[in-house]
Amino acid sequence: MSVDFYSAPPTYSVPADWKLSDEDREYLTDQTWQLVLRGTDDVEEYLELFEEELDTAGVSEETATDFFESVIDQRRKQQASWGDVPKSRLTEAFAELATIGVVAREDFTCCGTCGSSEIFDERDDSREWRGYVFYHSQDTDGIFDSRQTYLGYGAFLPAYFTEEQWVAFSDAQKDAEYERIVRDLMAEVRTVLERHDIAVEWSGDLAVRIRLDNVDYVAMMPAAS
Repeated sequence: MSVDFYSAPPTYSVPADWKLSDEDREYLTDQTWQLVLRGTDDVEEYLELFEEELDTAGVSEETATDFFESVIDQRRKQQASWGDVPKSRLTEAFAELATIGVVAREDFTCCGTCGSSEIFDERDDSREWRGYVFYHSQDTDGIFDSRQTYLGYGAFLPAYFTEEQWVAFSDAQKDAEYERIVRDLMAEVRTVLERHDIAVEWSGDLAVRIRLDNVDYVAMMPAAS
């Protein structure tokens, strides 16, 4: 995508008269824009996240609310200048992955541990789900910063074995079968991603996440109500 979706406009800055430490000012400046990039239009979320910094600086809730509302409005004006925004290649690739039985989620949960646990609940009865890929919210920050992210991944074993078959394997056999299945499935995933012109880097080592380059994640700010 040729549009710069991630840079703040030149008019964006935390008010100079807020008595923030340099560290708090940098944090508030960066994290406010991170929320904006996720399409967050609920001012209460901003107030809650920065409550400690605002209290320390003596910034009233009313003053802070006015600032956050102005930033949200700046983002809406940015969006209006883009015209029609097509789906990102990554979003389209993830939609295609669903057609081959791979659950694919963007900006999914807060971290890899939570994502690897909660992804199992993303399956429905529409098809047999063979495995999954996802990137979590911290990985989304990487897209905003460098248009790069990393995928967690795995297989859903019920798609391959009955419980009776699985428990009959030795631990070594289980490890070998799981590695084989995941490598084969990720080869399919790679094919789909590369068909959408996404650069993929992965050695096949299950201890290493899959790196994607030149990708976008665009969460549109909802229109004002």
